[in-house]
Amino acid sequence: MKSDTRSGPGRPREFDEQEAVQNALEVFRARGYAATSLTDLIEGTQLSRGSLYKAFGDKHQLFLAALDFYTERGIARLTRNLRHASARTALREALRHYVRLSVGLEGLAGCPVTAAATECLPFDADVKSRVTDMFARMQALLAGAIRRGQTAGELAADQNADDLARFLLCTIEGMRVLGKTDAGEKAMDTIAEIALSAIR
Repeated sequence: MKSDTRSGPGRPREFDEQEAVQNALEVFRARGYAATSLTDLIEGTQLSRGSLYKAFGDKHQLFLAALDFYTERGIARLTRNLRHASARTALREALRHYVRLSVGLEGLAGCPVTAAATECLPFDADVKSRVTDMFARMQALLAGAIRRGQTAGELAADQNADDLARFLLCTIEGMRVLGKTDAGEKAMDTIAEIALSAIR
């Protein structure tokens, strides 16, 4: 989405709001919400102070937009990973993806939603609603894959799909936190396989 701003008297300037939000997301990931200053965001987005305020209102609204951007991208990716015909393979692919997100530079950067949950909850209602929504959507997608496997006879039907999905969600978010300690891919792979072994 393009937005018109001003780059001096009478001189229109265009910028891509989605690109600005993505750049702001990286600033928030690197510094955290509280420590990120307006100057940091101006430098990170390459927008003027006036353009930033006109497009997003304030730092908090830009932070919410960044969380929304990250959430929608993450949910779309999880949906794709769970489309495999075999439910067990789909769950393994999903967990393997989170293994990759939890190692190296990406692992050190961490998950913006997890970071927002630990930094801003329970006092920021807007952030809480977004974190709660993302976790609920992730759990629903995981539970759907488990139920699909149970219906097909691939997974045992005597286990509660919602409970298992909540367990996988906790595992995933724990991996994202552990990834900030540079735990390594082998350790993350082991965690993922243990989690999968709990689903018969």
